[in-house]
Amino acid sequence: MAVSSRASADGSPVLPGGPRRPSVWWRLGHAAARRHRAVLAAWLVLVAGSFVLVPGLVERATAPDVRVEGSDSTAGARVLERGFPRLGAEQMMMVFASTTLSDADEPYQRAMSDAARAVAGRPMVGGVDLLPPVPGQDRRRAYAIVGVNGGPRERQEAVPVLLRAAGDAASRASGGRVRVHLVGESAMVAEVKRTDLADLRRAELFAVPLALLALLVGLRSAGAAVTVLLVAGTVPVTALGALAAASALGTGVNTFMLAVAATVGLGLGLDYALLILLRYRQSRAAGHDRPEAAALAVSTAGRTAGWCALGVALTAAALMVVRTPLIRTMAAGVSLSAVIAAAVAVTLLPAAVVAADRWLHRGHRSVATTGSDGLLRRRPAATTRSGGLHRRHRLAAVAGPGGLHRRKHADATAGAGGPGGRPACRDHPAAAGGPGMLDGRVDLDAVDGHGSEDGWGRWARHLMRHPVAYTLVCAGVLLGAAAPVTGLRLGFDLDRPSIAETDFGRGLAHMEADRVSSALAVVLPHPAGTPPVDTAALVTALQRDPGVALVLPSDNGRDTTVVLVLIRTHIDEQATTELARQITRQFVPASLPPGQRAYVTGPNVIFSDLMEETTVQLGTVIPLVLGCSLLFLLVTFRSVLLPLKAVLMNALAVTAAFGLLTLATRHLPQLVGDEVNTLIPLLAFTLVFGLSIDYEIFLIHRIAEHHHAHGDNEAAVVHGLRHTARPITVAAAVMVVTFAALLTADRHHLVQLGLTVAVAIVLDATVIRLALVPALMRILGARNWWLPASLARLLPAAGHSSR
Repeated sequence: MAVSSRASADGSPVLPGGPRRPSVWWRLGHAAARRHRAVLAAWLVLVAGSFVLVPGLVERATAPDVRVEGSDSTAGARVLERGFPRLGAEQMMMVFASTTLSDADEPYQRAMSDAARAVAGRPMVGGVDLLPPVPGQDRRRAYAIVGVNGGPRERQEAVPVLLRAAGDAASRASGGRVRVHLVGESAMVAEVKRTDLADLRRAELFAVPLALLALLVGLRSAGAAVTVLLVAGTVPVTALGALAAASALGTGVNTFMLAVAATVGLGLGLDYALLILLRYRQSRAAGHDRPEAAALAVSTAGRTAGWCALGVALTAAALMVVRTPLIRTMAAGVSLSAVIAAAVAVTLLPAAVVAADRWLHRGHRSVATTGSDGLLRRRPAATTRSGGLHRRHRLAAVAGPGGLHRRKHADATAGAGGPGGRPACRDHPAAAGGPGMLDGRVDLDAVDGHGSEDGWGRWARHLMRHPVAYTLVCAGVLLGAAAPVTGLRLGFDLDRPSIAETDFGRGLAHMEADRVSSALAVVLPHPAGTPPVDTAALVTALQRDPGVALVLPSDNGRDTTVVLVLIRTHIDEQATTELARQITRQFVPASLPPGQRAYVTGPNVIFSDLMEETTVQLGTVIPLVLGCSLLFLLVTFRSVLLPLKAVLMNALAVTAAFGLLTLATRHLPQLVGDEVNTLIPLLAFTLVFGLSIDYEIFLIHRIAEHHHAHGDNEAAVVHGLRHTARPITVAAAVMVVTFAALLTADRHHLVQLGLTVAVAIVLDATVIRLALVPALMRILGARNWWLPASLARLLPAAGHSSR
């Protein structure tokens, strides 16, 4: 039936039978619009404060902590720090190198001893021990172990201090002929911090103008594009400000957390702001005043953004089961960005669009009108302009006989109720009246400015006529893209090209040339007062292994014995990981007394534990994300089949993206590397699943609004697809360029993350949302909305109306 929507004195809707209490979302949007100056001032203060705090955050942020809580490598490092303060919590390698001197020359000897004394005198350093040369070592190079105490942040901050002290002392003693490098876990992650920050800045330089270009093309209005970009930009700024405040209070914040929070924050901010602005422009085109249009936008698209943000936060929370700060802090950054993006969308954006209303159509040269999806289209000559709003007189062209009468009736009903009125002939069940005809009346949203059904409307009806064919084609495309995933190779790669010109990279290159690439420690605690653990058999077994360069046993004279082992193979080689496992599972049990507790620790073991933890927990995170998403969508859609379909489609999109990433590692190794970083499946799966929920909720909410009002499944699918296809395409384009900007990064893991997420969003927003999901919903028919009565009583009510 036709319903007249008028505004009461306070701006709330008045329906037949008396006023209806508006929803919380409607009241929130209306309040933000009515008090837009106060809201804008509050957010301006918040953003300004964030800008003040962010520079300090960059200085305080540490490199990611890669240790796995509760692992033997982490426990062993703590035991070693307590029992051998001289060796500390971390054993860094000090590398001496010269092009003209050998380690037997007197200036070289002075350089080593002076550098060792300079470093040993620092408060965090337990001791410095020069190592004997190993067979095959270049005598122009020498090595020393530096034991560094303290937590991850303190050790990372100590790296440049120790490097400067050692370098200055060696340079003075040798006349600048001996150089010093530091290699170790902290030195490596400190380098990761520097490159991550540089990559993030470079990505932002590409992402912002590309996002603006996508908005200009999609919105066809410079004013609207700039408004969306400015509002969305407050999300990463505010998120970084919140992290800066947390950091100032003592909470650890790392650079990977900053990169993820900024990237996800900008993407979600653009996504939500764009969708709400489009709904606002649609309401303004229908004749609503500014506060009413803002309230309608928040109560529909804003509510959807709130649900989407909750879905993103829930999927990110699943990462908390992984026992490493690297992953947990990333999850916290994603959840924080999602919450802030939703808050910006439902408070700042309605205030901003009300303040910038007159500019939302500016910057488009041709005469245009706002379509049913909120996007500008070229307006025909027979168009009037009233109060800054565009109105299309397009009914006569499609109404057939009697069209003039309908046109006059529409003009009358469009102005009913004064400000806040809107056309009465919208959203009726489809009948056999041809394109644009709903129940014998003209559907304004189904036709373009020339009186014919628009492109998305024609596509929707074409899809409804051939649902099985399109389902098979789309499923074939996705399965074909996913097929290469069976050859996915996971690993840990130091990404040497990106560190080749750094101090850490040069030192590591010297070590690898001498085949003393990494070190590990076998820590053997024993009761106080008892003799040292007999390590003779263990030392002999290790010395016989071809992958071992040097073995050094020692005891602290109290309660701890340690065996230091220098490894010939590279730290990120599979052979190094296998040797560490062999020591733990074979050498130690076979060579030590029964019941002797042994811990194996060191950079290679720590990274091996990280790889194992992320791989194992992937089997926990995936079911957890799937289960949480299923439950969340069940409550949102109040349907059994729709959540199952959504979860299946999201999983298929992620798998297809990883299949294409696998192809990239085979054919574009210079860009993405030749194997996938072990962390990427965990991170990308969670991110993509959370972001995919956005488009699913946006599309299904529109379909559900129509279906709950009129009960016609096919008409509802056509309605939802026609209204959301173009906004989803524009929003996805903005999100894609945001993540694709990470392709400019030097580090392969960031390139892999950006490529996987961008590809998954493209597949999700095109193949899945614009074809496969509507086709499946056409096939399922009324079964889409099936919900057992017993389950319905358990679920909270979820309304679908615009109020």
